[in-house]
Amino acid sequence: MSADAAGIPRAMPDSPSGDTAAHFVAPPGSLPLSTVDDRQAAQFHQFRHDNTLLPAAPRPGQTVTVLAASGSGVALRHAAVFYTTDRGQPSAGSHRVPMEIAAVDWEARAGYVTRWQAVLPPQPAGTVVRYRVGGWSKTPPAGAEEPEIWANDGQGFWFKYPSTAGITTFAYSVEPDAPAVPDWIRDGVIYHIFLDRFHPGTEDGVFHHDDDPRGRHGGTLEGVRKALPYLEELGVTCLWLSPLCASETYHRYDTTDLYAVDPTLGTEQDLHRLVDQAHARGMRLLLDMVPSHCSWHHSAFLEARRDPNAATRSWFSFSHWPDTYRSFLGAVPSLPSFNTDDPGARAHIIGSAVHWLREFGVDGFRLDHAIGPSMDFWVALRTAVRDLRPDAFLVGEVTDTPDCLRRYRGRLDGILDFMLARAFYLAFVTGDWDLAALDDFLGAHESFMAEAPGRVSFLDNHDMTRFLFLAGNDARRLKMAALCQFTLDAAPAIYYGTEIGLTQRLDIARGGDAEARRDMPWQEQAWDHDLLAFYRRLIRLRTGRRALRRGTRTTVLRDGRAGLYAYLRCEQDPRVDGLVSLFNLSASEQKATLPAAQMPSSPACLLSTGSSPTIYARGEEVQVRLAPLTAAILGSP
Repeated sequence: MSADAAGIPRAMPDSPSGDTAAHFVAPPGSLPLSTVDDRQAAQFHQFRHDNTLLPAAPRPGQTVTVLAASGSGVALRHAAVFYTTDRGQPSAGSHRVPMEIAAVDWEARAGYVTRWQAVLPPQPAGTVVRYRVGGWSKTPPAGAEEPEIWANDGQGFWFKYPSTAGITTFAYSVEPDAPAVPDWIRDGVIYHIFLDRFHPGTEDGVFHHDDDPRGRHGGTLEGVRKALPYLEELGVTCLWLSPLCASETYHRYDTTDLYAVDPTLGTEQDLHRLVDQAHARGMRLLLDMVPSHCSWHHSAFLEARRDPNAATRSWFSFSHWPDTYRSFLGAVPSLPSFNTDDPGARAHIIGSAVHWLREFGVDGFRLDHAIGPSMDFWVALRTAVRDLRPDAFLVGEVTDTPDCLRRYRGRLDGILDFMLARAFYLAFVTGDWDLAALDDFLGAHESFMAEAPGRVSFLDNHDMTRFLFLAGNDARRLKMAALCQFTLDAAPAIYYGTEIGLTQRLDIARGGDAEARRDMPWQEQAWDHDLLAFYRRLIRLRTGRRALRRGTRTTVLRDGRAGLYAYLRCEQDPRVDGLVSLFNLSASEQKATLPAAQMPSSPACLLSTGSSPTIYARGEEVQVRLAPLTAAILGSP
């Protein structure tokens, strides 16, 4: 999402003291801690189902436990789950399973909360179960009458829209195998391109435009195609393109047509050529898709405002037609929100995804503001995409708390890992965390998120102040963070220009997010060639050593006081395929003593962010001398 369109402050849940990282890590739409508190307090007067299922992604033959909660302000006595298995809309006449009270809890912000549960029967593979949860304050009638209240979704900002004003239909799909990230993502490296600022398609790559940071600078699809040799040499395997649909702004997160290539970017033929030539070079393509909202100049919205009987009126949520309607974050009238649970709007949006997959052969989508649409919508989208392309990848910009992120398992294939991005900042930029604190976070985060969708890691994106700028343009800190990023499990993404030292003049709090979207310089004299060489070697290590992508991670050294930290990645035997990432975040040279049993045989430095460390094998120990503010990957040559 474009911050200049949203015009709101950035804040992270559980932000650090002083809010150093909070302003620059979270995208528009993130939940500040105060909103999380409000969401918890709202339980007092709500009946909620926050998409909590056990298991979250059921397989054939498994029963599914549906959990709901009602606060004391609702005073329910009975509840039931109504569900369909034919992909039809559930209603009071659908299959019905009574709920029982499993527990009564007390929460500081909400008081007493009653926990309800029901067990739905197992279903065969390929079944989409759509369901609603109804409640009554007295004994429910035997017929098919409506419940007194439908449970609403309280995730994201939806707790502000109780009952039928919000989301009351939920879904899950039954898949033959556990949800998994496609191998081409798990084993790949993603390169994030902001189209208007990447390459203008000229032979020399020089942009010719005025100095307006929010104007169109002229990047094109042909420019990306011309950059393919550079990207292939860099070693990346997947290109994530910012929105390319028709729009009136340079960022294009406010489309006027989900089915059309913006003519200022090029033609459909240009996109075909780009996809075909990228595939020929072994690169996949992800398109940035915005299913949550559109421009107020979109033809469907214009028609909905002109005619109260228009077929597209129900595509949007009007509280007072035609001038009061739900929009992005309830704060940006120029970005009206789609009602993604409306059949017509849903068919239009999902049809656009199918269009880009079928007609152009793209490989998946990055999904903007993924806390906007319902889980019912995401199940429908993922089902349609998988029916057409089983190996396609859907990764969401899910800006919610970690417990909510886990509930996207089976609804999306992956999520962008903002929590990990925040950890990189706190450890390698602000110094609020020492490396022992980073290790504590990584252990907890990896364990907790094991039941979440796959994760994509990043240091920079289009809504954040660039990492290098935050680090005081100290490339040593950028290299250390990148080495950490590329030696963890999550699939790594690089924001364009990071690899050549692209920085900015002001942070986005003062200069706006266009500061993080400066033109990519194609004149090599402007590049940091040492940094570029480092990224090329780092990417080749990631793609060439399976243990960095598939191996388990074990901490082998943590000394917060000395600024030393090391962990092992291996899939089999540390002596055979082990790789150790070693960090010295202190201002002086340090000697690290590592257990030989958890080191590769004949350890050598495969990559260092600075001068190469000195390595001594001494019996059951391996001693490594590491320069200040340096990290290295150790392994067998």
